Amino acid sequence: MRSLFLALFSAAALWAGAPAVAQDWPAKPIRLVVPGPPGNSSDIYARYFAGRLTTLLGQPVTVENRAGGNGFIGATTVTQAPPDGYTVFIAGSSPMAQNMALFKSMPYDPVKDFRWISGIFEGMAVLVVPANSPYTTVNALIAAAKAQPKKLNYGSYAAAYRLSTEWFNQATGIQTSFIPYKGAPQVTTDLIGGQLDFAMVDSVAVAPLIQGGQLRALVVTGDERHPLLPQTPTLREAGLPAYGKSAWVSVAVRADTPNPIAAKLTATMMKILAEPATKEFSDKQGAFLLAYDDKQMSRFHASEIEKYKKIAAAAHIPLE
Repeated sequence: MRSLFLALFSAAALWAGAPAVAQDWPAKPIRLVVPGPPGNSSDIYARYFAGRLTTLLGQPVTVENRAGGNGFIGATTVTQAPPDGYTVFIAGSSPMAQNMALFKSMPYDPVKDFRWISGIFEGMAVLVVPANSPYTTVNALIAAAKAQPKKLNYGSYAAAYRLSTEWFNQATGIQTSFIPYKGAPQVTTDLIGGQLDFAMVDSVAVAPLIQGGQLRALVVTGDERHPLLPQTPTLREAGLPAYGKSAWVSVAVRADTPNPIAAKLTATMMKILAEPATKEFSDKQGAFLLAYDDKQMSRFHASEIEKYKKIAAAAHIPLE
């Protein structure tokens, strides 16, 4: 009886203290951990949201870049920090979904170790070839790949774009050879030089090279044309199956972060995402807002994990 009373008393005390937790938070600076280098898309958005969060929450919000290790470094920085809402993960699709399709084991669990706060943005990939490539349309590239299986090669530097390309191979019934790279600059350099036949890459990053005539864009993966590449057709316009966006970035915290803190952070993020200035900022970046709350992100995350695991299994990609 005494243990039951203590349990009920503890629960009541916890419930009574919950509003105070949310009211007191934040009482000190917050850091947004980005698992990539300064200047990439995640970093650019993180800095924008850091500014708005600073204004709305009344505490300094800074960006901390923890790049490397396939996103492992950034993710574990968050899981090893106290679950108090002061260390927030700018969680991209690679460390949170695509890695689960490519790695046998990871130093964190994207499902069990994190709770979602909100979405931020999603971006599409573009399939590019060298400017002097004989392939002027995506269907010409597909025809060549079908005529000589595995002769055409593609390069990739990130899980998101490798899996996007493997989906493209499966959807079109072609076989191409994968060449791994450590970063985007090496991929674009070899594309321009003709060492690669094609690649699926971040549309925003290569838009200047396409506009400058150094690369040729054949198709974008989104459901609508990209604002920076209005002349490039979508997969559906090219008569191919739709894929949707290829990469996304969202906000997460440790799974055991108190509910009131997580709820306050979600409410603040949703307020920023609804601001006209945020859409204007996103439009300039050539990306699309992912205005999902915590519950929507959780459902979206589960579907993304399932999608990428199916792609990796069908492509017979061995787990690392």
